[in-house]
This record gives sequence, C-alpha cells and structure tokens, in this order.
Amino acid sequence: MIHISEVANQLKSQTLDEVISTSFNTVGGRVFPDLGASLDILDLVKIVDSWRATHAQTYGNAIPDTATAYAVSPSATDSAADLIAAANNEVIHVNGVSLSNGGGGAIQYELKLGSVVLSIGAVPPGESIAVADLSQQLILAKGQTLTITATSGTATDLTAHASGVKCSQ
Repeated sequence: MIHISEVANQLKSQTLDEVISTSFNTVGGRVFPDLGASLDILDLVKIVDSWRATHAQTYGNAIPDTATAYAVSPSATDSAADLIAAANNEVIHVNGVSLSNGGGGAIQYELKLGSVVLSIGAVPPGESIAVADLSQQLILAKGQTLTITATSGTATDLTAHASGVKCSQ
C-alpha cells in the first residue's frame, strides 16, 4: 500500500506550471514539526524544491511578448494624467520615459510615482526630451501609478511616452 501525505494529496491535481507559490502557504501553513508530520514536511520540501527549479529563475524577468508603449496627454494644467498603472497581479518594469511638446511655448512638467516626485523640468516648444532623472529602471506594482502633470503651459500640447514590460513575480 502506498501512503500519500496530506500535503501531497492536496496538491496532486496541479502541475508545477499551474501551482502558484501562495498554494504552499495555504497547504503547508498547518504542517507542524512533529514526528507524525514528518512525511508531510518531507513532501512539502520536495514539492517546493521542484517548484523552485521550475519557476525561481524567472522571477523578476521580462515576460515575452508583453512589451507595451504607453502615451498620455494631460487634459488641463495642474491635472495629473495616468501614464502607467499596474493592474492586479502585474509588475511592470519601465524602461524609459520621454516627453514631447507639440505646441509653441515651453511646458513645465512634473513626473510622479504615486506621491513621489521623480522629475521636474521643462520641455521646449516643438521638441522631445528623455527624462534623464530616471537613471534606474522603475518597477511598478498594483497600487502604484506613474503620472505626468503639466504645471504651466498648454497641457494638451504635452505628451508623455513610456516603454515597459510585464515581469514575472
């Protein structure tokens, strides 16, 4: 007779590709380190090791075919416009941000991640600029929004562009 542990029994219908890491906490959260649970503990260790070998190397890496170009123009001066907002279970690496001014006068801007100011500056008339203040890649998760605000000038002449890719989490 083959004995299957309670932990293995609860996860037996899922492949390593389908199981998510929170399942281990749900299933293994009530495994106590006593002699009667040793089979459960050993099975949980084997399952986690197998899952880690399948998925861990992909954590934080870009997901193929998820690169996205974002663009937005503020509707009014001093009114923030959402450039990038991560949805549920999304992590987005922002590779770069640029701003363009399609008007005849300079536009002052403010780029924020939530309430944190990332860059303040001006875009000359008829020009595009890279947001040089972003020396490191930005990572956004649910609850964080990258916004652009025109603080002076004609807001609708300002367009913010960004490039991002979704990542494994």
